[in-house]
Amino acid sequence: MKKIILFILVFQIGIISCLKAQIDPHFSQIRAYPLWLNPALTGVFDDGSSRLSANFKAQWTGITNGYQTGAISADFKATEKVSLGLNVINQLAGSADYNYFAAYGTFGYGIAVSSDGTKKLHFGVQVGLINRSFNAGALQFDGQYNPLIGYDPNISSGVNFLSTGSIIFDSGLGVYYYDTDPGNNVKLFGGASIYHINGAPDPFADAGTKTVMPIRFNIHGGVKIEASENFNITPNIIYIRQQQNQIRAVDIYAELKSNDGNSIILGALDRIDDAVVAEFGYHIKSTIIGLSYDINTSRLSTATNGHGGIELSLNYIFGSYPANSSNGSPRF
Repeated sequence: MKKIILFILVFQIGIISCLKAQIDPHFSQIRAYPLWLNPALTGVFDDGSSRLSANFKAQWTGITNGYQTGAISADFKATEKVSLGLNVINQLAGSADYNYFAAYGTFGYGIAVSSDGTKKLHFGVQVGLINRSFNAGALQFDGQYNPLIGYDPNISSGVNFLSTGSIIFDSGLGVYYYDTDPGNNVKLFGGASIYHINGAPDPFADAGTKTVMPIRFNIHGGVKIEASENFNITPNIIYIRQQQNQIRAVDIYAELKSNDGNSIILGALDRIDDAVVAEFGYHIKSTIIGLSYDINTSRLSTATNGHGGIELSLNYIFGSYPANSSNGSPRF
């Protein structure tokens, strides 16, 4: 019973059977939040000593109390091979204040896989805690129905929750390949990551039911094509799976640079059978500001009255920043 109630709590809409359920929080500007995409991206960025990333996503804006997700991460290069990071994400949804909060420490280690040191393989591990909670007092049950006035909060629901919150230990790992050869105009990159590998139990499951946090797999890759000194284009693909829920996305973005090294970034992402995302970014010196808008292509568009979701991102690199510095790693 509790498991069913929690499921209703998270979505709170009447067309659940038409939707692909979302378990972990996710973003449309996936590349702009690298430590969520893959812990092996810890320390993988253009020349500089450290990086700060932040994202905010308002999802299902046409539905009352839709998903609101914020995240911030920081990572730095401790040595030439070792990188460390911190990743925090918070999500709210539903009239019963469902909250998903997670905090991780990340560790990255890189090695060269070519004789000239320009082709690199990076490994990453993350460990941390996930806290999930909800406000049981805001839930409504059929036992609280009064035929004269409808819902009556003075009637006891008869439902007792052993817990309305939980904290579990969580872990994940990943691997990432990229090319930093300045003489190569076509740079391949790609990686894979796996999350919730320690099998932490789900305290919201029915008594006697052995339910664990489902494993999430991320696979991503692409090619950065430097068509000229001031123009590059990057097509890439992303596949995410958690139980039977999946995201299949094809993405392409182009960057047009000015002579002073600043640039405009334009892109589009197609989450197949879900949404089309328009992307815009402005790269000024050490800062990249991103803006995107989701346009629903699934049956969810009926519930949202055609309203999509907006997302903002910020990436800042601390330390030196050569104007023409670039590697094959995703950055917007």
